[in-house]
Amino acid sequence: MSQTLIGIIIGGVLSGLGTWLTIGIQHKRWILENKITRLSTKREKLEIAYEKTLINLNEGMKNNDYSSNMMSDIEILFPENVSKTFEELMSKEERSEQELREFYYRIALAMKTSLKNIDDQIDSLIL
Repeated sequence: MSQTLIGIIIGGVLSGLGTWLTIGIQHKRWILENKITRLSTKREKLEIAYEKTLINLNEGMKNNDYSSNMMSDIEILFPENVSKTFEELMSKEERSEQELREFYYRIALAMKTSLKNIDDQIDSLIL
């Protein structure tokens, strides 16, 4: 084979590798951006739902009347630590005002903790 033909083959292989390498890097970047976007959207939705739920929970604790929509959101949509704390509240027969305040605080804390966990996941992807 002539030197020219070998040079053309090597050049073609190298240019093909460069193209595929660029596509691979862009694909990984695209996947990372989608993960970050999905986590950010999830965080925003949860934060809005948490704010609404805390208002409804406060009203429910005052009147001892809990909305079934709020309860199903807590049980199904929210993270496990939030629903466990709420289940503990609902399982108590008698609840003093002090206990209600403590449960409200624990539920709010569990909600904020889940938001922080999402923030930590986003940070770990970015850094």
